[in-house]
Amino acid sequence: HGKHLFSTGSSAPETTKSSKTKPNNYASYTAAEIVEAQAIAKDKARSIHDAFVMNALFVNIDERPDPTPCAISADSVTPSLPADLPPGCLLRIGPNGASTEEGFLDGDGMVHCITLPPSGEGDIMYSATYVDTKGRKLERAVGTGDKFAGTLGAAPQGLPMLGNLLKNGLTFGTFDVQKDTCNTALAVSGRRVLALMEQSPPSEIEVTKEGRMRTVESFVRLDGAVPPGPINGGSFGAHGRTCPGTKERVHVSYQSNFAPYVRVDTFAEDWKLKSSVGVDVPVPVMVHDLALTEKYTVILDFPLTIRPKRFLANLFPVEYEPQNGARIGLTPRGTSKDETKWFDVENGVVLHAANAYEREDGTVVVHAFKSVPTGDSSYILDYTPAFLYEWVLDPSTNKTISERCLNPDVMVEFPQIQEEVIGQKASVAYGLVSTSMGGPMKQFKTPKAAVVLDSVVKFALEEDADKGYVPGDIIGRFDLPPGWHSVAEPTVVTKTGGDGDYVLQIATYVPSADGNKSDHVKVVKNGKLKTQFLILDGDDISSGPVTTVDLPHHVNYGLHSQFVDWDIMK
Repeated sequence: HGKHLFSTGSSAPETTKSSKTKPNNYASYTAAEIVEAQAIAKDKARSIHDAFVMNALFVNIDERPDPTPCAISADSVTPSLPADLPPGCLLRIGPNGASTEEGFLDGDGMVHCITLPPSGEGDIMYSATYVDTKGRKLERAVGTGDKFAGTLGAAPQGLPMLGNLLKNGLTFGTFDVQKDTCNTALAVSGRRVLALMEQSPPSEIEVTKEGRMRTVESFVRLDGAVPPGPINGGSFGAHGRTCPGTKERVHVSYQSNFAPYVRVDTFAEDWKLKSSVGVDVPVPVMVHDLALTEKYTVILDFPLTIRPKRFLANLFPVEYEPQNGARIGLTPRGTSKDETKWFDVENGVVLHAANAYEREDGTVVVHAFKSVPTGDSSYILDYTPAFLYEWVLDPSTNKTISERCLNPDVMVEFPQIQEEVIGQKASVAYGLVSTSMGGPMKQFKTPKAAVVLDSVVKFALEEDADKGYVPGDIIGRFDLPPGWHSVAEPTVVTKTGGDGDYVLQIATYVPSADGNKSDHVKVVKNGKLKTQFLILDGDDISSGPVTTVDLPHHVNYGLHSQFVDWDIMK
């Protein structure tokens, strides 16, 4: 696509281009060599960490619900959106608004919307709007200016968290004392869009073709799929998968009040509940994601345990507890009872899965990003990097055939594949490279350390003898120029012709710190940050964006993204 330059306000560096030269030999590594390679990657990331940049990206921004036109960048390779980019909008959600005494994840869900209209049907538009949750409505109803007190700023102490929950109940006259922030992820089924946070009922939102987002309903029960629960009002999984063949949507949720602690919900289009199955696990665990095959729902029972009694010992209720062991479960789809097959695997934490599928011989292959925390409080206080792993499971024997790290040199987050191949054999997966990590976090009380994400990477998941690829190979990589950082996961959309995909990215520019005198909040408030929306061709991400769009306001750090088709928009 030729040379691409980013607008940084001065002479901008060229896009870095990387390409694979030869297949890796990670399959021959011993377990010790894998650990050593991962340690080298972690040490390098710590050595180059820029805490000023990290903190600047976390600063809260103002709500901007009125859509504003965006312009194609002057240095964009193409002067318009690609003709085979499907029309719709990219939504990026994340926490926003937490105080410096709270945790990042205490913030209310804010949806950034970038509309991508059909050719000739209007401008690209941008807006940023809070999800109008039950908690936000209660705050307005009280009319005193009081806000729900967050709970994560006190971590790892438990008693102050309990105190804040009690305060919330008294202030707002509710038993749902944990706020339904709906700040984590977005999900679409049929023509309905949900904003999610796994420890509360979801909110339903809609987006107009002009780019305006509004909340349709908060505390949605989804035909009874989300039963009421103490403290949070009920739980619903932050992540799910839609089966390309049946259009069924599947979510895995967890709670710690009573067994069964895990629940698998299956929905027809438009979130019409088909079945809800409780799955028995030994202790309550945090199950943030799942994978789906044609036959099974893949349950990730890794030892991030939830024990409410830890509150009474003044401890955070969620801890990494390796002595509890790790398992992957395969729950048959369409079942009305718990028939899960369990497979023992090595310890660690899997927050995000890439995909899973069944081979012709009946074995199940699972790809996910796995981390191994160094202590029981790593999950909430520190950042624990993840790497691409593969598991092969045999349902006929309930044995784990193999488990291996496919690439111990590259730390990654936010795995993505084409939605059309969910549950089928996917040849590639995308992710964001964790370029640097560390602290100190100044913007919030927790986490104490975090990550800066500067590259999009494309992994081979399967061997390709013709192209010389083996699993774990990097077959494409786009490195953002210095000063630019990713603030959205790589969202994959299939080209309208069905051949190939685009990877959508949002990147924010942070100027260099002026020695030790720079105030990261002041730099943000002075308008020094800027953001661009990037469209990468999945066939050649190393060449940089084919189209670059200047956004009218900068976008801060967030969590997950969702592409919404034009015909679903109002």
